[in-house]
Amino acid sequence: MGVFDFLTKGGPGRTGGDEPPIGKEIRTYEELMDDLMTWNIEQTDILEVLRKEVDEIRLKNWSDALGEGIRKNLSSFSGNEKENPFISVYLDLYYFVKGLRTKLLADPTMKNAKRAGKTDSLSICIICGIRALQKEKGLGKLMDSLQWMMLERYLG
Repeated sequence: MGVFDFLTKGGPGRTGGDEPPIGKEIRTYEELMDDLMTWNIEQTDILEVLRKEVDEIRLKNWSDALGEGIRKNLSSFSGNEKENPFISVYLDLYYFVKGLRTKLLADPTMKNAKRAGKTDSLSICIICGIRALQKEKGLGKLMDSLQWMMLERYLG
């Protein structure tokens, strides 16, 4: 089989005929996160847990810090928290998710949590719960998995 045949027929073992198209994702990242959030909220007890663990001021502080941007505030983090007031908030959010993740290992409903990408299902479930609380309170810059990966990169 030549290069031209490979390109036109789709490679060895393929006929090159009309193949069903591979489903292309048409939802935005925010829509995907909302769908994941809905699944995790409906299938687990994460909202009940978070309502007991997170007060409104803490949630607002997290939302404000996320709105300022993780990369902008942590990429040059030199360990001096006095330079930037959001660093302590990012640390609080990071350690909260890590600590709650450990607590939730014994919760049987967490077996139903859905993961996204390389991040474990419990962390994603917590992120989705925080996102749901933010939506309930009408807070800006909702938590998502990309922000969590940046927190892990800079703080982990």
